[in-house]
Amino acid sequence: MDTRTLLKIINFYARFTPNYTKIGYFARKLGWPKMPPLDFSGQNWLITGASSGLGKGMMRAATEAGATVVAVSSSQANLDAAVAELPESLQASVTTMPGDMSLVSGTQALLEKLLASGQKFDVLQNNAGILFNELALTSEGRETTYVVNVLSHYVLTKGLVEGGAFNNDAVVVNMTSGGMYNAPLGTAGLNTTDPAKFNGKASYAYAKRAQVALTDYWNDSYGDRGISFYVTHPGWTRTPGVKKALPVFSIIQKPILRTPRQGCDTALWLCATRPPVEKDVVWFDRKTRVTHMYDYTKKPQCTIEELVEYFENEIGQPAAAATA
Repeated sequence: MDTRTLLKIINFYARFTPNYTKIGYFARKLGWPKMPPLDFSGQNWLITGASSGLGKGMMRAATEAGATVVAVSSSQANLDAAVAELPESLQASVTTMPGDMSLVSGTQALLEKLLASGQKFDVLQNNAGILFNELALTSEGRETTYVVNVLSHYVLTKGLVEGGAFNNDAVVVNMTSGGMYNAPLGTAGLNTTDPAKFNGKASYAYAKRAQVALTDYWNDSYGDRGISFYVTHPGWTRTPGVKKALPVFSIIQKPILRTPRQGCDTALWLCATRPPVEKDVVWFDRKTRVTHMYDYTKKPQCTIEELVEYFENEIGQPAAAATA
């Protein structure tokens, strides 16, 4: 490793470790005003990515606070295992619904089941997410992290809103990541299917940046329907996904990574307090933060309208089949 690279790594950890780990969480928590215990009694929640990590933490916290939950993940077995970890008294509060959100067709099938059930939701937690270091194409020929991290969220959220599946004063929370700070808004970095051009962290960053932009777009488009859209950053959290995608980082930071409950604290707080929505912010540790840390990400490569048009074209035109 050359000196320049080493200094870059040291600077990265020195800058962000005190902020995004348990250190920052506990330091900021000292200044939070006291709140009554969370109470989501009578609320119906939809949580994607509910079988592990942040999603599983949200499922537990929501049911402990009295909510009923529809828990979504690609694996019924993993969902069953996650529910089995709940106290027996809470297990009946969860309905599991497997859905493959790495496929547009899978997400559309999930949406159809949800709409057909006639349920109305008070909260949607768009939590499903994944980071691959190597290119992985879906059976529809799309790059997997692109679909899971943003395109499926677009399909599901738009479909639920326009299908009338939210109660009045509902909340949608998009779970982003610090990875989004490394990319501008743009479509060129989405759905990279060429192995020679694929960079897992860059693809992840572009998807998460798009997710942030969609939050403002949805508030502008659907705010008159009584739905509030927020985007939140969980900090550096100890999850199976982090351990698999970033093994060295996970080992170095393990003692001070946030727990899943700490990582989803702000998402839960947003659902409990429902503060006024603001444009071009990300919520972190119960406060709005800037959405750009580097100058090179501030100039978008596309407009939000062009991003939405890109998604609409994706949905309207079947992708090519993946090649072996």
